[in-house]
Amino acid sequence: MSKTFTALMMFGMLFPTIAMAQAQSKSSIVPVLTGAYAPAKGGCDAAAAAFIYIEDTGIAANKTTGTVTSVKHDGASYVLDILWVEVGADQADGDRDTVRIEVRDAKSFYFSNPASERTLMRWCS
Repeated sequence: MSKTFTALMMFGMLFPTIAMAQAQSKSSIVPVLTGAYAPAKGGCDAAAAAFIYIEDTGIAANKTTGTVTSVKHDGASYVLDILWVEVGADQADGDRDTVRIEVRDAKSFYFSNPASERTLMRWCS
């Protein structure tokens, strides 16, 4: 009984560790953690519109989803060609954009595109 209880306790303690490892997986787009990022100045309580979400196969911001159509790698910088599509809209209504991400470390990067200035984004999730 004692061995069974101990085994169950140990198994139960593994789940949070496994969940954290999954939550902190590296993005396949750029070498930063998947999850939500916000401007370093505003912190993670900044307006939702300022958040960027890096996924394994895409990027999101505001109420738009970005499909990454190509990635060019140059040192610690990545240039992403993105098709932004608003939630509920068709891809035909999407806007093409070029986003530059300069990786600073595993949890932060500089984000810029033609419509924004260079902003340091820090991992929130």
